[in-house]
Order: sequence, then structure tokens, then C-alpha cells
Amino acid sequence: MPECSRCGTRMSHNDETTKLVEYVCPTCHNTHIVWKSSYRTSD
Repeated sequence: MPECSRCGTRMSHNDETTKLVEYVCPTCHNTHIVWKSSYRTSD
């Protein structure tokens, strides 16, 4: 889990779709979106 760029708190996994993963900070509610390089995987 990434750390919040605003306050340094460990971010929580908020949502995941086929194209992205969204993290949110429980302290300051900063949102961080990580786009997936390829959303068609065979995992």
C-alpha cells in the first residue's frame, strides 16, 4: 500500500476495476489512482 503524499499515513485500498486501482487516505481522504498497464491479464 502506498503512503499518502499529504500526511504520510498508509493508504487503504478503496476500489479496483479492470483499468485502475484506487487508494484513499483514512486521515485526510486524499485519493491516489494507479492505472494498470494492461487491463487484459490471464492471472
